[in-house]
Amino acid sequence: MFLRQFHYVVALEHECHFGRAAKRCNVSQPTLSSGIKQLEEELGIPIILRHQKFQGFTEEGARVVEWSKRLLADRAAMVEEVAIMRDTMHGHLRIGAMPMSSPLLPIISRLFIARHPMVQLDIQFLGFDQMILGLKNFELDVGITYLDDQQPLDDYETLPLYEKSLSLLLPDNDWLSGRETATWEEAAQLPLCLLSPSMHERQIMDEAFNQAGCSPRPQLESNSILQLAFHVMSGDIATVVPQHFSRTNNVFHGTREILLEDPVVNQQIGLVWAKGTPIQPMAKATVMLMKEAASSGKLKENFSQ
Repeated sequence: MFLRQFHYVVALEHECHFGRAAKRCNVSQPTLSSGIKQLEEELGIPIILRHQKFQGFTEEGARVVEWSKRLLADRAAMVEEVAIMRDTMHGHLRIGAMPMSSPLLPIISRLFIARHPMVQLDIQFLGFDQMILGLKNFELDVGITYLDDQQPLDDYETLPLYEKSLSLLLPDNDWLSGRETATWEEAAQLPLCLLSPSMHERQIMDEAFNQAGCSPRPQLESNSILQLAFHVMSGDIATVVPQHFSRTNNVFHGTREILLEDPVVNQQIGLVWAKGTPIQPMAKATVMLMKEAASSGKLKENFSQ
C-alpha cells in the first residue's frame, strides 16, 4: 500500500467522478483507477460500486474512505509535529468560524503569526454542522463556536475564550438617537437585515426576539455579518452584531453600536477541536497559544480596548 492510493480514495469521495478526482491528484484517470484497483486487491474487498461510471462506495469502501482520511491526517500531523520540535512549523492552520466570531479572529491571527510566521491561516465562515463535519473529516484543525447546551460537543475538546452580548448596529441617523441601549422589541420595529435562519447565531437572535414578544421579518438575510454591516452603511437598515464589533467600526463609516437588552443575551464563545491522542499539531499550537493569551490577560485586554 502507498499513501497516494489513500489520496486517490479521498479525492474520489470529494469529487464523485473519476476524471475530476484524477485531476485533483494531478494524475491521469487510468493511473487513479489502477491505484484504487490495486488497493482493492491488497485489501481483498471491493471499494467502489462500478458500472460505466462512479456510482458510490461499497459498505467496506465507506470504511476505507474514513481510514484514508485518518491516515492522511496522521501523516500530516507527524510532519507538523516534527517541524514544531525543530521550531520550523509550517503549513496551514484551518479554522472554521461562526460569523459572530469576527472580532476574535484578528486577535488569533496576530498572535499565531507572531509565534509561527511560516504558517498560513485559512479561515472559513461556516454553520455549526459544517464546522463539525470539517473537524470530523480532518478538513479543519479548530473551530470557533458557541459553547452551549444546545450544541452537541461531547465528542470534541473545548476551551472557553470569552463571553459576549449582542448589540444593535445602526446607521448614524436619528434612529434611537442618543441611546446607549435598546430593547429587542425596539429593534424589531426597525428595518432589519439579519443572518440566515440556518445559522446558529440567528436562532439565538430569534429566541431573544421571541422572549421580547415580537417576531420581526427581516428585509434581507445573509450568512456574512460583514455583508450585513455594509448594508447598514447605506443608512436605511439595521442589524444585530456581537458586542465587540465596534472594534472594526472604523471600517464601517456612518454606523454606531448600542447594546441590546431586555433580554440581555450572554453567550460563551470557545475553541473546539477533535478529541485524540496525540492532539493534532496545528490544533495543539492554537490551544496552547489561546491558553497563554487567556491567562496573561491578552484576550481581555484586546476586547476592552
